[in-house]
Amino acid sequence: MKPRFFGTLIVCFLAVLTVGAFSALVIFCFFRWWDTATTVATLFVGFVAADVVYWQGYLIKRQLAFSTYLDLDKEWNSDAMITTRQNAYDPSTNRWDDSRLEGALEFFEKLASLFKVAGDMHFIYDSTLGWYAAHYFLYAREHNLIENLRKDWGYVYGDLQSFYEYYLAHEAGRSKQAQQAWEAERLSKEGRFWEQERKD
Repeated sequence: MKPRFFGTLIVCFLAVLTVGAFSALVIFCFFRWWDTATTVATLFVGFVAADVVYWQGYLIKRQLAFSTYLDLDKEWNSDAMITTRQNAYDPSTNRWDDSRLEGALEFFEKLASLFKVAGDMHFIYDSTLGWYAAHYFLYAREHNLIENLRKDWGYVYGDLQSFYEYYLAHEAGRSKQAQQAWEAERLSKEGRFWEQERKD
């Protein structure tokens, strides 16, 4: 995804500058070009400081993202959310509770937005919440519920859709045929999925 690529690009760029400055410093010191070596040493110290600042920012970003994820995990297991999950869909009557479903989808939109902003927090994709997000989106989309909500409210759940597409590509690969087979297999277990949700 773009945030991960951009972050990797910055790290590589800073690494090249820092190593380049250090190499130049060693060369200039070896040939005793002290004036030039002093200038390069200043640059080297500046690049090291930039590396440290970037790394500290990266760690703070990860800590905030992880803290937000823990808050979402707590919310997912709250009494209110359990009630929402139990009543979003009744497979025995094929009845959807639109407001409950919207509550669940809005929750997963927050999770997907976190995944998008955090960039390289792979554990979100691998987590139980990531698994639920993909399945809720798939089942809601299959029953045209996402489409109906977008008719009413515009293009909603865009981050969740992007997250689902990322999830699908990692689970089934880039092949359309493989993705369709994965979705068909998941859809064949939809009834059991909702029955389990109603038991939680």
